[in-house]
Amino acid sequence: MSSIEVCLTHQQLNNYHHKDKNVVVIDVLRATSTINTILFSGAKSVKPIESIEECMKLKGDGYIVMAERMGKKVEGFDFGNSPSKIKRELFEDRNVGIATSNGTKAILKTKGSKITLISSFLNLSTVIEYLNTNKRDTLLVCSGWKGSTNLEDTMCAGAIIAGLENYEYKSDTVIIAKKLYDESKNNILSSMKKSSHAKRLSGYDNIKDIEFCSEIDKQEILPYLDDDQIVLL
Repeated sequence: MSSIEVCLTHQQLNNYHHKDKNVVVIDVLRATSTINTILFSGAKSVKPIESIEECMKLKGDGYIVMAERMGKKVEGFDFGNSPSKIKRELFEDRNVGIATSNGTKAILKTKGSKITLISSFLNLSTVIEYLNTNKRDTLLVCSGWKGSTNLEDTMCAGAIIAGLENYEYKSDTVIIAKKLYDESKNNILSSMKKSSHAKRLSGYDNIKDIEFCSEIDKQEILPYLDDDQIVLL
């Protein structure tokens, strides 16, 4: 039987074996929600970048460049990390580079996996369907916030777990994530608003993003990391 594990922050990834596994990266507020929305809006690819300096260099190659630090858009970039600001007419057929505080770093750390999928509540069922169809040992990687566990990523991991069939729970973090989702599933938005990161974003007037990121199955897409860029499967 295939196993399922949950890594609660990307800083803890060294404690887990991810090579040759299905890996799912989750950053609900907001990197994976934003990446999903970019591709759903018709972009050709999204290149996750660790540093803002490296990301800015892509502008000279015709990329749309996006960067966020501490929840805010970095000066000089085309966009920050706001999925609600993604418009098809701006992103269709474009290549995009993005650097965020946690999510893009988490994605880059999973190289060497059998496949790295990009997940949020927006494409929840599509991810679950892939994992139930392509059964192998699976690791859910929550991006977290500055090395700390966060509510929204853990809750999304629990939602994935709740939809899996015939997977063996390999760690207590799986039980924790599923229990959190079970207690929150009737009102994802209300639960998400209680999170520390949602409160930070509220202070930056990003209520629309929080509402956007709480929506389930609005995007039937399956983004994955193909070498150094994210495209649709």
